[in-house]
Amino acid sequence: MSEKKRFGKEDWITLGFGQLVKEGIGGLTLDALCQMASRTKGSFYHHFKDHEAFLAALAHAWKKQNTLDVAEQTLASAPEDQARTLALKAAQIDHDLDRAMRQFAQLNQTVRQTVRAVDDLRTQFIVELYLAQGLDDATANSIAKIEYAAFVGAQIIWPDMTAEERLKLDQQFADLVSRGAKQPQK
Repeated sequence: MSEKKRFGKEDWITLGFGQLVKEGIGGLTLDALCQMASRTKGSFYHHFKDHEAFLAALAHAWKKQNTLDVAEQTLASAPEDQARTLALKAAQIDHDLDRAMRQFAQLNQTVRQTVRAVDDLRTQFIVELYLAQGLDDATANSIAKIEYAAFVGAQIIWPDMTAEERLKLDQQFADLVSRGAKQPQK
């Protein structure tokens, strides 16, 4: 008789990501998760105190995967390459998951707080990159907000945009910012 592979906490999180993207919030019910995992509720509760703890862990894992890891990889590159590295890493994240988390945030306070924190972290990270390029604080903040709003908007408006198309759009934006930063102030 073959023994089932152990289903760990990370497996539940990965399953949750997939369910959220494919099925929406309905795919995150305890029954739906256990059925998809072919596991019992006891297996689920071995890893999570309750369903809300699972949702919090899911949101935290998304934050780490799609934001903190991207920032870490960006900062590991040479300072002159960081903007390009960020664009590349941001183009490669799971945009379906980002959209699904935003939709879920409309219905769950814990997820909403995490999404807001992620938006603040991402925007501030972009601000810091612009400050490092020599832009003044007000300009760096304004451009970062516009750039991040465009990033989130593109996820929603063009959900099937490829990583290559995202990179091209990001480069066009960077070129516009560069030209604008060189313009004399009125």
